[in-house]
Amino acid sequence: MLSAGRLAEARAVAEEFASRFRRRGVVGVVFLGALARGYFDESSDIDVVVFKRKGVRLGVPRERELEYKGFLVDYEVRDYEDELRRPWSMEERWAFSHAVVHYDPEGRVARLLKRKVPLREGERRRLLRESLRWAAWYGWDFADSWVRRGDLASAHHCVTVALELLVKALFLFNGQLVPPDKWLLHEAAKLGKLPPNFAQIVREALLTRDFTAEELERRKAAVAQLRAWLEAGTSSS
Repeated sequence: MLSAGRLAEARAVAEEFASRFRRRGVVGVVFLGALARGYFDESSDIDVVVFKRKGVRLGVPRERELEYKGFLVDYEVRDYEDELRRPWSMEERWAFSHAVVHYDPEGRVARLLKRKVPLREGERRRLLRESLRWAAWYGWDFADSWVRRGDLASAHHCVTVALELLVKALFLFNGQLVPPDKWLLHEAAKLGKLPPNFAQIVREALLTRDFTAEELERRKAAVAQLRAWLEAGTSSS
């Protein structure tokens, strides 16, 4: 259950824990995850990322998960110079797009995030096209090939993959980064541009009573609604 008091307590503990890294050689400290997004419950932990200068030793492990004052803290230490050069995955960019900068004395972390996180328009269009293309292959070409092979379980799985690809396409359609799989449906429901019957589409597409051809066609029909809505919106934009 969400609790404003629990969130405030977690913030205070995170700030106290992160204060140990406010020292020479540390470029900055950010909070990620539930704490940064203002969503903190009994399943949440405190995610901390420390950026240090390359070659500086902080005397702590690079990654560690530990109990601290009643909270689970998951922290990670990264070399700032390496992060400037290393490409960030979509999941990293989504996580850091919600980052709360706790310590950034020279503004270097803010500049890093500005450089690494944004979804560029050309990239957005390319990824959206790819998601729609792969969704079509999985939901129809690949699924139908498994039907011909007599493996309906694999055909149903392909439809599930197609749904996932189309939900990811919804984020790109809305000009947003794509979250990790565990947040996909939860965050999709908050998007500004969605099919009016999105919740029903998802329900029908996910519901699998049995691995039959009839169930497969019902699920494909639901996925087809989402695909058609996205393709119509993409062609008109």
